[in-house]
Amino acid sequence: MMGVIMSKEFHRAVDVDGSLKARAWDFLTKLSRDADLTGLDLKLPRNAADRRVRTARVDLNHRAVVFAVGDEREPMWLLAAIKPHNEAYAYAETLTLEVNPANGAMEVLRTEAVRRTVEEFRARPVAEDLPQVLPFTAEELAGLGIDAGVASEAIRLTSEEDVLDLAADLPEWQQRALLELATGTSIEEVRSTYELDQGPAGDDPLAAVDRPTSRMQFVYLDSDDELRRMMEGDFAAWRTYLHPQQRAVAYRPSYNGPFRLAGGAGTGKTVVALHRVAHLARRAGARVLLCTFTRNLAANLDVDVRGLVTTEQLARVDVRGVDQVVRAIVTAVDGAPGQLLGDREQETLWEEAIRTAGAPELTPGFLAGEFRSVVLALPQRNRATYLAVKRPGRGVRLNRVQRAAVWNAVESFERAASMQGRTTFELLAARAADILADPALRVRAPAYDHVVVDEAQDLHAGHWRVLRGLVLPGPNDLFLCEDGHQRIYGERTVLSRFGIETRGRSRRLTLNYRTSRQNLAFALGVIGDASVQDLDGEQESVAGYHSTFAGPVPALRGFRSPTEEMASLVETVREWLARPVEPAAIAVLSRREPEQGRARQALQEAGIPVELLTRDGPGNPGSVKIASMHRAKGTEFSCVAIIGAEAGVVPLSWLVDELPEPERPAALGRERSLFYVASSRARDELVVSWSGARSPLLPEPRST
Repeated sequence: MMGVIMSKEFHRAVDVDGSLKARAWDFLTKLSRDADLTGLDLKLPRNAADRRVRTARVDLNHRAVVFAVGDEREPMWLLAAIKPHNEAYAYAETLTLEVNPANGAMEVLRTEAVRRTVEEFRARPVAEDLPQVLPFTAEELAGLGIDAGVASEAIRLTSEEDVLDLAADLPEWQQRALLELATGTSIEEVRSTYELDQGPAGDDPLAAVDRPTSRMQFVYLDSDDELRRMMEGDFAAWRTYLHPQQRAVAYRPSYNGPFRLAGGAGTGKTVVALHRVAHLARRAGARVLLCTFTRNLAANLDVDVRGLVTTEQLARVDVRGVDQVVRAIVTAVDGAPGQLLGDREQETLWEEAIRTAGAPELTPGFLAGEFRSVVLALPQRNRATYLAVKRPGRGVRLNRVQRAAVWNAVESFERAASMQGRTTFELLAARAADILADPALRVRAPAYDHVVVDEAQDLHAGHWRVLRGLVLPGPNDLFLCEDGHQRIYGERTVLSRFGIETRGRSRRLTLNYRTSRQNLAFALGVIGDASVQDLDGEQESVAGYHSTFAGPVPALRGFRSPTEEMASLVETVREWLARPVEPAAIAVLSRREPEQGRARQALQEAGIPVELLTRDGPGNPGSVKIASMHRAKGTEFSCVAIIGAEAGVVPLSWLVDELPEPERPAALGRERSLFYVASSRARDELVVSWSGARSPLLPEPRST
């Protein structure tokens, strides 16, 4: 077949309107065979700005906008868009296809729209008392490849919002480069990230489309199999069009040891993790583990990774929740473990352990946290080591007598669980780590060459001992993705305690792909100035996080009663469905189960299909999702309603208040992070509601 170059806009049109997929596939098949002999009705628009542009019939109501590229010996088509009949003609007249002379990027340009916007901004007065957000010259921006007219106006602007409005009709890489420059990135960093110093690409379209900036917007397809997978939805946009920084991290040939990728919600860490797995799986015989904290996230990752690897590679890739990995190790050596103790059963055993140890000042919550954060991290898990170990980040100081009491309680807890033939996730992790540390036992456990971890901030000390033991230290052993602000389980820890050293091998992503600027500002307002530590033990920052698209300001709604709140929820969801927003792109999130139950009943009584989000994957596409804030981790939706955001619930007061004073800040931090996670699930619209007194964690809404 003849190769084609597909743009993200063409791809997006097919994704948005599923009914176009079959017709688009038929159109592409004919176009790639012989466009002149297949009745595609190729036409040059009357007033075309570029003589290579054509429109072609997709069906009676839609036409494709395409460009003829290449030469007579190797003809090729670039697919720019699919639009309704008359709109396609009008759109095609405005487009030009160019190779950026400064950096060789392929660009489909809306030249007239850019010119009009520049003239509009040129006529605006500039605030003399505010600093310019782009401290560069127009020549410096144009030297990167930024449109010269836009560059001349951009340097006069005093807000990031205006920069984005000015750049709205530019190619995506130019928009994002300008935003990064406006938020503190240097010219040199932008030039390096986007690889803008490669020079002209000449007349070869394949050379141009292979530039990092081009690959944000275009993909070259040269086989029927690739075309069919794209049309059938197997090539999701996130798999195909990577930001140069994402691509550089995911496809770097080798890291000389563990690598850590940090970034806020929506910055694409999971996308990079999936591509890293695909890269590692291409190595002959390589066994790769992709793991995350919860099973529902692992189920989603398992679906996604299948679109990136071949059948042969997939056979060497395991995608599991970290506790599934732990259980597999223990089962391989010891057989099936005992039944897990429930939360209330564990609390009872800790209470008994406290009485046995004669230490009434201790609490079950403190002991459980001490066990996860300190005891499981011990290189030798014994009394002497515990009495001497440092306990950073635990909040409560313990003298030697108190430590001895803690150790007695821990031994009592483990002994009681063993006598009942029961276990916990933490005890299983401890046993799995011991197995991997024993050469005679390790050979019976699963083995891997590379381990990739998503949501790494939620793993506890026992998990890290297991993961360090699963793969031998060396190049490309561990690839870790984390966001300390999304730490909603467990306590903070430092990787170097487990022989995992990532200092000097880490990157931070700051561009948010998921969330509108307004929703991002709200979510960051939830975080506020809270102190958060990353896995290297350094302070995590939200400085520089930004988004390139705008949306409505989040709506905050208070009600006198839950009944009124549920009536408003029903009306809101009805409005979203009427737009239309797909049901599965709508989520209702809450901190507690009672609010979920009320929402489910109210929406069902209104005739709106709903389902609880489960740990087994995305579920029914025809149903609105209802979930806890915890379950929503790792998901994203077009529209999100957070309900029950009232004082005493967000944060959950009884959970925080029952703890000793030194432990409350950490618990409150997890509650704040949980609210941040929920708030950052929304791409386009976010509604937050409550009955009674509003949550103290609610920030004031901002428009920028």
